[in-house]
Amino acid sequence: MNVNAKTILVTGCSTGIGYDAIGALKQRGYRVIASARKNEDVQKLVAQGFEAIQLDLNDSESIRNGVAEVVKLTDGKIDALFNNAGYGQPGAVEDLTRDVLRQQFETNVFGCHELTCLILPYMRKNNQGRIVFNSSVLGFAAMKYRGAYNASKYALEGLVDTLRLELHGTNIQVILIEPG
Repeated sequence: MNVNAKTILVTGCSTGIGYDAIGALKQRGYRVIASARKNEDVQKLVAQGFEAIQLDLNDSESIRNGVAEVVKLTDGKIDALFNNAGYGQPGAVEDLTRDVLRQQFETNVFGCHELTCLILPYMRKNNQGRIVFNSSVLGFAAMKYRGAYNASKYALEGLVDTLRLELHGTNIQVILIEPG
């Protein structure tokens, strides 16, 4: 491992964008710490040669433990965070229960926010960092039967825009991507 390599923590690495991102980042020389919700997915990532931790955005204790593990692995040198984990709950708005809507926000907004808040002090201490948030085109354009997902991504985008304004003038960059 290159000791001068930039370290990035990536959430939601079991499949999709997160999985593709960790492969590309590792190939480009970054020190990647991949995370996944399920232990079996973490073990698969480790078997493929990745540093990986278990981190479930729906569980504050898991988030705190995951950050503690990353800090231990990196001595607190966390150059970047890719808030990628999330999911889309389909369904008509009138059919969504409060619990279903709340669960969508737990993963896509609240967990992401909590993780970011725990990582930020290390970026401030190191006087640099980059935080990338994975949103969606559905964060600014609604689609039928995707109300819970739309709402969570709209909320995420508002949170990210505010964070970007609050961190203006620091060496911490806030980036929002909108695939789709």
